[in-house]
Amino acid sequence: MLSTLSVQTEILTLEKILVDDYQFSIPSYQRPYVWSDDDVLLLFNDIKEACKRYHESNKQTDNNYFIGTILSSVLQKNGDAIYELIDGQQRTTTLMLIAIAFSYAGVNSKLSELAVFKTSDGKVIPRLQFAIREQVQQLLGGLAGLKDYQIPSQEKIDSNDYLKQIGIALNVLTQEVKKLNKDPDVTIGQFAEYFYSNVQWVNNIVSAQMDLNRLFATMNTGGVQLEQADILKAKLFKKLSDKALYDAIWVACEHMENYFERNVREVFSHSDWNAIEPEDLAVFDTNRFLHSAELHKDTDLGYEQSAGLSIEELAEQLNRKNVPDNLKADVFETYDLDVETVYCEPIIKFPLFLIHAYRVYLAVNDKDDIDVRLHSDRLLEVFEPLINADEQSIKDFIEMLWQVRYQFDRWVVKWVKRDDSTESHLGLTYQSRSKSNGNYYINRTAKELSGIVLLQSVRNFTGERSAQYWITPFITELIKKSIGSKQEKKALKLLERIDNRMSLAICSQKEASFKQAKSKKPKIIEWVEKIRYFSESNGTSFEHYWFQKLEYLLWKHLNSSESILSSVEVLKFKRYRITSKNSIEHIHPQNNSKLSHDWLHHFGNLVLLSPGENSTYSDKAESIKRAEFMNKESYDSLKSKHIFSLMGDGGNWTKEKIKDHQVYILDVLTKHYTDEK
Repeated sequence: MLSTLSVQTEILTLEKILVDDYQFSIPSYQRPYVWSDDDVLLLFNDIKEACKRYHESNKQTDNNYFIGTILSSVLQKNGDAIYELIDGQQRTTTLMLIAIAFSYAGVNSKLSELAVFKTSDGKVIPRLQFAIREQVQQLLGGLAGLKDYQIPSQEKIDSNDYLKQIGIALNVLTQEVKKLNKDPDVTIGQFAEYFYSNVQWVNNIVSAQMDLNRLFATMNTGGVQLEQADILKAKLFKKLSDKALYDAIWVACEHMENYFERNVREVFSHSDWNAIEPEDLAVFDTNRFLHSAELHKDTDLGYEQSAGLSIEELAEQLNRKNVPDNLKADVFETYDLDVETVYCEPIIKFPLFLIHAYRVYLAVNDKDDIDVRLHSDRLLEVFEPLINADEQSIKDFIEMLWQVRYQFDRWVVKWVKRDDSTESHLGLTYQSRSKSNGNYYINRTAKELSGIVLLQSVRNFTGERSAQYWITPFITELIKKSIGSKQEKKALKLLERIDNRMSLAICSQKEASFKQAKSKKPKIIEWVEKIRYFSESNGTSFEHYWFQKLEYLLWKHLNSSESILSSVEVLKFKRYRITSKNSIEHIHPQNNSKLSHDWLHHFGNLVLLSPGENSTYSDKAESIKRAEFMNKESYDSLKSKHIFSLMGDGGNWTKEKIKDHQVYILDVLTKHYTDEK
């Protein structure tokens, strides 16, 4: 076990690192920094939400935000203790980049001191060292403002695997920190203090002489760790008298990397699959879906229908999966589906899916929403009322879980690959039946790009990624209204209504989503009032959502039969996707601008790009940006397309044309929001 390897454990915060003078080193065998801008934003926004709740509750809740564990060993160099990071460099680097972003924003806090370390011999160096990665050292030292370090050129950053993602992450984080200046819920000072004192993680320290091969082997074979979903299942199933049946339902729902009907076919293998149509999977039917325990209830299979299943017993069963069959005793066994083959990748994991299913169950049964925030880390807290409920309520929930999973696979986008491509895109599939060797099978085929995919992409990339609030009302209404697989227009209209109301809601997104799940309209700001927002000069503080929502509406317009595109434009348009974009770019460049501040930072002069796309724009003249955009094989932004079309070949991006663009995009938005009524 790992405990025999002499591991010391401590709780770290950024405050402890600064006060106790910690220094970290990334060993040469570690891979480059690979966290995407989405990963960085997810961590930043999660901490921001925790900080918000901390202050709203008068510091009674969310006293700490836990970000996991790291593994390190202590080295000594010239009298200084250095923690070499064996595991955890991605999180540690991100924390340092957040601290640097606050320093960039000129925030007066202890965070400005975090990025630098003063050695015992008086040298000032970056607190985070990268062994034999001199350019990374130069970048971190330069970012920290150290005079002996120089930030590499943008060209070197873009072409170096060890620099590129660090540069992108810092760009994104700096924008997020600046946006805190206009955040009505969390001040920049409150966030800085919370980040400095309340964000915690565990540092597991092993001997520097440790055999790393032995360590990693021990970590990989030390047994199966129970997840919160496993513990929740054990607690719920303790009250069930018909464990085998409901276990089968649960297992069919929990393997998210496989399509639902594949799971059901494997778990309920004794059903007559030649007679089951795709639509038959919408609701669980005990007469249609049969499994071995139902067929052989009275035989000696070892099912204990009356006894509860303890967490310890569940852990034992999980660890018994690698034991040969002839050594297993007759105990309650869970189904073990093949999880190695991945057919699709969901946008949420099973714990968060469980929370949405529970909210659907509550809404359908006209009950109140869960009290705690939507986050997979709070799973047991979320389900506490159901854990304490009666047996029938638990059974009703698990049967609802089946319905939610069916709708989720039918209508919620997943990361899917086409057979002729290695790249994944968000998309939907449709089901069909085919016959092979006398048996019928349900197949999945990728759908063409559609509005419902793009609108979900908007929500996926701009909402609170750890919650995805829109899923609850969307699936609830799909179930209530019995929207069939061939009614995509109806499903899209439903999603547009949910999205519109959530985007204008005065209440929280959590409340706005649940009200709609209960077929109620949340209190919203009127569109005529919201229009004023787009006339403000917010620059990089504009919400990313509105850029992405506009992309969706521009796509709808271009996709309509009224739009006229050239053959070259049609090809570029077909390749277009709404993707993760976190960097706001000025079309008319900021440096040496002849525009006034108001027009320079106006919504009409801005586009949303990925950090990589933004770095290629830099401060180039708008005519150069236009030429580069026109030479691309696909459109990366439809807002950019309209801007550069309006600009014309050889033209300039003037205040008058910014006004024209602004009038056009406001017309597009206004028509959409007023038509919804």
